Order: sequence, then structure tokens, then C-alpha cells
Amino acid sequence: MEMSYVTFYRTRDRFSIYILLASGCEVDGYEHEIKGVYFRFADKDKCEAILSKHLARKLKLCTGDIVNAIRETHAIFYDK
Repeated sequence: MEMSYVTFYRTRDRFSIYILLASGCEVDGYEHEIKGVYFRFADKDKCEAILSKHLARKLKLCTGDIVNAIRETHAIFYDK
């Protein structure tokens, strides 16, 4: 059986994290480091496609989903 590897998308940019969470991307984990909190998302290709659509101003998201993403991550960013 052939093994397939999952490539992850890793970022500490808060706005990218909010957009990816609001878009339904799966968080694989997060890491507290000196420079900040890094979120690791499954499916790098999907994450990059979503962020590309956002930069091109073609991504449509529900504001409620963005607010929920901000609330969900607030404790991770500010609680140590």
C-alpha cells in the first residue's frame, strides 16, 4: 500500500487564521513559540487556495463565522 503524506499549512498571521477557520479548514494543532502562536492546518493546498481567493477579493464569508473564529482563537493567543 502506498503511503500518502499530508502537507500542512502553518501560520501565525491572525487574519489568515481567522479566514481559514471561518472557511472551515481543519486545525491540526498549534504551537506556542517565542515569536507567537503558530496554527497548523491540514490540507495546505486548500488553505492556500482560500487565502488566494481572499487576496483577490473573491472570497465570500459569513461575518458570524469570522466573529466565531476570532472568539475561538482569542484564548489561545492571550492565555498562557
